[in-house]
Amino acid sequence: MASQDFLQSRALAAQGIVAQVGTDTPVALRLKAKAAAGLVTSVTVTTATNIVAITANGGTETWAFATYDTVGKLADVINASAYWECKILDSLRSYATANQFVTGAIASSTTDGVTYYDVKVDTSTAKYFAYRLTSDRSVGQDKPKGSHRVHLLEFVYYATLGGANADMVLVYEVKGTVETQKIAYTSVSATKTTENFASGQGYHTSADGSELVVVLKDASSLGDATANYLRVVGKLE
Repeated sequence: MASQDFLQSRALAAQGIVAQVGTDTPVALRLKAKAAAGLVTSVTVTTATNIVAITANGGTETWAFATYDTVGKLADVINASAYWECKILDSLRSYATANQFVTGAIASSTTDGVTYYDVKVDTSTAKYFAYRLTSDRSVGQDKPKGSHRVHLLEFVYYATLGGANADMVLVYEVKGTVETQKIAYTSVSATKTTENFASGQGYHTSADGSELVVVLKDASSLGDATANYLRVVGKLE
């Protein structure tokens, strides 16, 4: 059992977070080239086909969606590479890879001095927005997870959906490879919608070492629009 000093220190060190994703911006997979790879030539997604990553030392590696048909399987094979590693962020292991990702060459980005290649969700094709509330969105940094937890205070969304249906706004708790649905709401189309707890006085807390993923999805359509967004408000401990 954790000590009182530890619990008090963790609470005092907690950080608030407000994050927002929109059309084609959720990061399904964050890739990082290992030192052994050398210079990266390119990382390219072809919708419904594969991801091809080319490095100076690793050559061409191809991960076909027909073989790795879920996000989890795809992440596992990338992490088995001698030259690449990755992390699932704004998606779920159980989601299919076919027609999931934005197609084309991926431009690198730098966060905290580390270069990443973000495979983003094609929201109109995959028909969902998602954001992962986690204390660690880095890859390969070996940050301890067991001592951390997250709190979901509220989320707000606006999207034009093909329909408004039950169980289309979801909160999952994820620990390792286990994804457990915790909360479900009926979706609302083309209306700014806020979901919180106890009129904003409460929050949903993950277990230690777990993360929370908020998902807005639709069974028929989720059109591209600059007005669409999912905003998540939380606290990281």
